[in-house]
Amino acid sequence: MTEKLFIIGNGFDIAHGLKTNYLYFKKFVYQQAYGKDELLESLQSLDSIKDCLKDSDNKIYKSELFAEEVMEILNGSDSQEKLRLLYQILLHITDPEMFWGDFEEKLACFPFIKASTPYCLSNDGHDDAESRRELVEKVADKLSQYVHHQLTKLFKQWVKETYEKWECQLSTTKSTSHIPSKKETIVTNRDARFLNFNYTRTLEGFYGIHFSNIIHIHGDLDDGILIFGHGEDSIVIPEGTDSLSKAMYKLSAANRKPVHQQLRKHEYFFKSLSSIKEIYFIGLGIRDENGVDAPYFREIFKQAPDVSIYIDQFDKKNEYTIKKILKGWGARKAYQLQFIDTDKDEIVGGDI
Repeated sequence: MTEKLFIIGNGFDIAHGLKTNYLYFKKFVYQQAYGKDELLESLQSLDSIKDCLKDSDNKIYKSELFAEEVMEILNGSDSQEKLRLLYQILLHITDPEMFWGDFEEKLACFPFIKASTPYCLSNDGHDDAESRRELVEKVADKLSQYVHHQLTKLFKQWVKETYEKWECQLSTTKSTSHIPSKKETIVTNRDARFLNFNYTRTLEGFYGIHFSNIIHIHGDLDDGILIFGHGEDSIVIPEGTDSLSKAMYKLSAANRKPVHQQLRKHEYFFKSLSSIKEIYFIGLGIRDENGVDAPYFREIFKQAPDVSIYIDQFDKKNEYTIKKILKGWGARKAYQLQFIDTDKDEIVGGDI
């Protein structure tokens, strides 16, 4: 059995030319909600797309979303209006600078919808607190169901279209200069085990890695559901929060990533890692010791605390943060990690 584990993140796909940066997902949702934009479609650089979306966002952003308005949209039959509501919600929890981890964490932050009136009146003119409470709960439940369903549906559609477009470009390109070069570290270790945080089939299709060597920890394009979301086990509701905001936390709960459930599902895989001698991190930013996916890494280093660690050289500028976090996760050799040029399969040292 192989003694090497590769942990693959979104940066791996991006390095191979896939447009899986969060900003492209935001662009996709925007176009579903507001239609194709010729200027936006013509832009190639991330900075240009960012500027274009920021300009559009400034024009459509609503500082407050009112419960009654939200319920009217959700009860209506206009799918475009519902998608515009979804995009408004994304504007409240993200900005163009966000990385995937931030986007997922922000899915815990939905209590920004307000009530247009401080109370409801019953037919006899008296305050009807019960009616107001029912409205609040209905809005929270309906919005929770819609956002979770629609966001998951759009996310899978976006990943599928992005990967298929990339595959098509590879098969039709006539110039080898447009075909991404394969990382030699992967090529020479096809029999290794791979813990893949991506949803695409880059490892299988581009490198020919056998599917039995790969765990798509959050699902892949052949699965019914792709898993993403925040990692808050419990959300602290600020003192004095109104009833509508409290109810909105139901939406946050619906978007929690089931990390511990996935750990149980793949228990055999994680238990088997006790034989691992080397771990390679490629395309996965190690930035937060308590981030949404941290339980996976704590379990890995629980099984293999003395493993040797190799990090893709593109992350060398974050050496201090990486070593500190790996140590916190239980890696005994965190401070002895080495950076590797995965394109050439060569260890690098000093400044790059």
